[in-house]
Amino acid sequence: MTGRQDRRGDAVRIADIIGASIRLEKTLEQGHEHFLSGPDALDAAIRRLEIIGEAAGKVSIPTRDRYPEVPWRKLRGFASFAKHEYWRIKPEEVWKAVEKMPSIRRVLSKVRVDDLDFRRE
Repeated sequence: MTGRQDRRGDAVRIADIIGASIRLEKTLEQGHEHFLSGPDALDAAIRRLEIIGEAAGKVSIPTRDRYPEVPWRKLRGFASFAKHEYWRIKPEEVWKAVEKMPSIRRVLSKVRVDDLDFRRE
């Protein structure tokens, strides 16, 4: 990593994922029609999914191994796809990803802080 090193641990990264997931749940509450009604909701959802993916990609391997029910690679994959192939993003695919976040948040909400790797990179 160049420049400033990322000194955030797994607990902070998981908190970031949970926070973005909670915001995405508000998107779900507004409904599918609202989501498709204009670019703002889509753009906000994509940004939150990017945050989730970036955080998921930096969670340590030991923590990821302890919680295999979290689709770490898929979360990271969407973030990479959204950044590098933004022109191929389909609103329906984003909506499907948003719909999956409550169940992922529930799993991450059960992560025990004392199970996390607090070593700094």
